[in-house]
Amino acid sequence: MRSRVECIVSLDMKTPAMRRPARTRKTAATAPASVRAPTPDAKLRMRDLVRESGLPRETIHFYIQQGLLPRPLKTGRNTALYTPAHLERLSRIRELQERQFLPLKAIRAILDDSADESFTPEQEDLVRRVRATLGGWADAQQRPIVPVADFVPARVSRDELRELVRDGLVSVQGSIASGAVTEDDAVILECWAQFKESGLGPDQGVSPTEFRVYDQAMEQLVSREARLAMRAYEGAPVEDVSRVVEQAAPIIGRLLAAMHRKRLRHFLLDAGGNGAPPRG
Repeated sequence: MRSRVECIVSLDMKTPAMRRPARTRKTAATAPASVRAPTPDAKLRMRDLVRESGLPRETIHFYIQQGLLPRPLKTGRNTALYTPAHLERLSRIRELQERQFLPLKAIRAILDDSADESFTPEQEDLVRRVRATLGGWADAQQRPIVPVADFVPARVSRDELRELVRDGLVSVQGSIASGAVTEDDAVILECWAQFKESGLGPDQGVSPTEFRVYDQAMEQLVSREARLAMRAYEGAPVEDVSRVVEQAAPIIGRLLAAMHRKRLRHFLLDAGGNGAPPRG
């Protein structure tokens, strides 16, 4: 669901602005050169963040309180210094809110995850060995065996398929008209067709691009799952890791479906206001 409640609340906060000491007003009119073209070690003030990010002071303070933005370096009772890294983080938060409509809790999880995305050489080697062990299982999932003609153009238009391909959500082997897709991609095409049939399609201003929010969420989830498995099975035989991956995949699929239904019910209950039955 497209909820921007937390974003709107944070932007509408009406807390009084902090007063600047008189001595800082002398330099307020002239922005330092480092703010206009900040270097990695440049020092910025709150007014610089407000000007460069386009976000209100209250929103930036709210992000700091929520752990979305690192705390600044305090240089006085009412003064603090920030860095260009804070600006980059604000830009990322704004993109996730305005383009992907993610709530603050989800944004915090994504930002925390992106802080340590790389794997060690040992972990990358383990992934390669697991992939080799699961070769038959993984290859079967990637083999294009479902004709595109099963969906196009009767239930999915060629333009919609091109959009899904362009966004990296579906891969077609061969031409758009006569190619083939994997079983997983066929499920994605089926789901898009059912979206339209349920009343969530181009006639309502919804395009296949909306599926990117699910794909990006899955990318983050799989990355975290991989780290979890590597911690749990560090030093174990590669066959043990492969067995867990193969057996856990369908379990996780059912888990995600149940959690999504539960979150959707909670959203509807919370949005319903007073008189809603207890959550559970």
